[in-house]
Amino acid sequence: MNTLSQDRPLTDAEIETLETRLVAIDPDDSMAVEELDGFFAALACCPLPVPREEWLPMVLGDAPRAHEALRGEGEDAALLKLVERHRAAVATMLYEGKGFAPVLAHDEDGNAWGNAWAIGFARGMAMRPDAWMALEDEEDFADALDPVMRLVADAQLSEGDEGEDGEDGEDGEDGEDGEDDDDDDWEPIADDEREAVIHEMLDGVQDVYDFFTEARERALAPAAVRRDGDKVGRNDPCPCGSGKKYKSCHGAGTLH
Repeated sequence: MNTLSQDRPLTDAEIETLETRLVAIDPDDSMAVEELDGFFAALACCPLPVPREEWLPMVLGDAPRAHEALRGEGEDAALLKLVERHRAAVATMLYEGKGFAPVLAHDEDGNAWGNAWAIGFARGMAMRPDAWMALEDEEDFADALDPVMRLVADAQLSEGDEGEDGEDGEDGEDGEDGEDDDDDDWEPIADDEREAVIHEMLDGVQDVYDFFTEARERALAPAAVRRDGDKVGRNDPCPCGSGKKYKSCHGAGTLH
């Protein structure tokens, strides 16, 4: 009997396997594991559920191999088990609330940047943008995700610095979609404060998860069953038409 828990965190070797196979399935559009980790954290926090068939294409990308995997076909179909296990593990860590341990990539000097994680979280929020508006009405939580937004902006500022003449992206447009990303609201993150910003981000995400707990429970609660017509008495004829009394038919709890 296989007793492997579906919410058991991936091992380091499994994370490396997941990273390698996601790159292989679609080098351009699949998520890196750090981004995926942030993405799943946002889905776990979100007060409205996002079905698997909606988020999975964002994870795998748009290449032919990705489409095969989405159909459960091809050499990458087994990859979905690793993806689902990681999603469950992220949700479990936030549920337990004992300290979220993110998957962060490190540079050659051993430093974590956190930008990809924040971008993944922002992409997860974008799946149900209106559901997050309640945070803005709560003074104690309105700025809980500021570190996430700061790291997203930091990544965009870094990309802008790589452009010619210091312009924001190609032809000086604001952001990759041509929209104003409010980068001017944030200063670049200094190396000596980055670790603190990452810790603030993770603390804020846990606070947001806790804030939305009741809303998630309401959204996931089964709908009340509405019964039309009069209640059937135990000695009344069974509505199934068998000719038996209800207590001896469907009222007995047996299957027919």
